[in-house]
Amino acid sequence: MTEGGSCLGICYAENHLYYAVKNPGQDNLLDRIGCIDFNFDVREAITNSSHHGFPVLSNSLHDLKKEYNSNTLRVLIPATQECWSIVPRSVYEVASEREAHIRLLMRFHERSAIETTWHPVSKPDSQLLVLRDHASVTGFESLMHSFGDMEAVSDFELAHSWQVHTKDNGAFIMVHCQQSFISIASYVLGKLRSCTYFRYDYMKDLPYLWNLYAVNMPWLSGIHDNIFIFGHSARRAAEQLTPYWHDHGTLTFLDSLDAMQVSATEKTYGFPLESAFPAILMSLNA
Repeated sequence: MTEGGSCLGICYAENHLYYAVKNPGQDNLLDRIGCIDFNFDVREAITNSSHHGFPVLSNSLHDLKKEYNSNTLRVLIPATQECWSIVPRSVYEVASEREAHIRLLMRFHERSAIETTWHPVSKPDSQLLVLRDHASVTGFESLMHSFGDMEAVSDFELAHSWQVHTKDNGAFIMVHCQQSFISIASYVLGKLRSCTYFRYDYMKDLPYLWNLYAVNMPWLSGIHDNIFIFGHSARRAAEQLTPYWHDHGTLTFLDSLDAMQVSATEKTYGFPLESAFPAILMSLNA
């Protein structure tokens, strides 16, 4: 992180932009947790610099940067903006196999526009491949350019940040519940086991979709010590899915400062803290 300034974490849902600010050297004490409401969908504006709301977003970030002397910006990239795939060594070490796999997953995108990153996982001889169409994040880059240090954070990386923050080396699963999708990441012994996400149209479809995905991803039904739930639709999604989480250990809603294991000057908020959790966690990078 750039020295001499605070870290600003940003996430969003519908027309809400959630932010958290933390200065370096303050352990887990946050300077500010807030929410800005707009009259447009933030996702549509933030991914499209030609959207009429984009200048408003840009000005809001500039104001936050100035008010809190923020030199570092960390923005959450929605899971649906990326493609995740666990890849065996036989694929990722062989260029022809690797490229064939990428073409299969991103067949409607130009290869030159696809960004690829690799992440280690707990299973030996496998890695997580993350694919992102550069065009889908140009809006993010335009918003972030004025900060000295900037990072676009993948949804599944929140689980790693949580593991570092809490030093939880057990088996846990994190479920991020948004209005139109759910992302899930499983950690075991301090390492990422796997991650996935799925879209949905109606809350009542969630049990079917969870069980459908669990057929090919047994870890979704695997045993964990804890399950952590957060996001704009956390409560409503949990009402549908709690009966299917009986093997996931203690269920915790990350909806309070105590649950998040952080502190702040303000103790009450006019918005659900579980919606702002990604921003809070990302700001702890300070």
